[in-house]
Amino acid sequence: MILTSFSGCIDTPGDLYREYDEVFIQDIDVMSTPQEEGALLTITPYIRNDQNSDSSMLSVKINVIDQSTQLIVAEKNLDMGYVKAESMAYNSVSLQVPKPGRYDIEVQLFEDDRHLETMGTLVTVKETSTAEQPANIKLTDMNLVITKFVSSDQEAIVDVSPGIYNEGGDSRSLNMIVTARVDPYKAYTESDELGILKGSSRVRGNVRFVLPRNDDYTFTVVVEENGREVAISETPAPVKLDEIYKIDVINTYPLVEEGTPVVEDEATEEPAEDAMPGFQILMTLTAVLLIAGIVNRGILSSKKQRK
Repeated sequence: MILTSFSGCIDTPGDLYREYDEVFIQDIDVMSTPQEEGALLTITPYIRNDQNSDSSMLSVKINVIDQSTQLIVAEKNLDMGYVKAESMAYNSVSLQVPKPGRYDIEVQLFEDDRHLETMGTLVTVKETSTAEQPANIKLTDMNLVITKFVSSDQEAIVDVSPGIYNEGGDSRSLNMIVTARVDPYKAYTESDELGILKGSSRVRGNVRFVLPRNDDYTFTVVVEENGREVAISETPAPVKLDEIYKIDVINTYPLVEEGTPVVEDEATEEPAEDAMPGFQILMTLTAVLLIAGIVNRGILSSKKQRK
């Protein structure tokens, strides 16, 4: 058994070239299925056409590169067809990786055989925990899609899909709770029952909100295992719904874990760091007073001598 760790999409500046900025790779999703030997990676590139006209014939070339050898261990050409104006298309391909290790997933986008863009992501495949070991639930990112504007465009129907990854053994029953918070007094909450998540696998939960468009929202995601909280993360910055104008477009946001021990440790060390400047000030004042005393004694001595 092995697991796959998804690190998120990154641009590859050395290979990056766009002939048309309006047709581009919006996202790459990677899912893994353990095999008897290695893993089967299902790779899904999302292609966005922001032009006001349909694209020409699009295709992608997918390379899976072993970082240790820099050799391509799997590759595939994939037709995307014609993408309509101001819309998105996606297609999936499954490729086998032979062993644990770190792999670069490289996706090259072509229009009529002209290279438009290259985007990549890093995947780590390693030996997994056994099913008997406890689950280790992580929140990866959050996809947000506005599917419709309602109430004279004053409200939006919003689908939120956090990514959940199990680094450990098989979980017990999982429940996901998503809160869209405007301020301490105004929040919207929805939940999704995820069931059991197998070890070394991932899933995207899904909840739907109807939210006013003129507010900014901080999204908090909580995952519970048999009623016990096992993961909590939130978007690092508020999401401004009124800046999202197009429907059915995937907007991906990072999720940052709350309450990490490192932050707490650093906070407890701050008073000790602040104590040093105060000590230095005290020593400086003492030195000034001593010098003033010496000077005063010298003045008095000089007056006595003149007398």
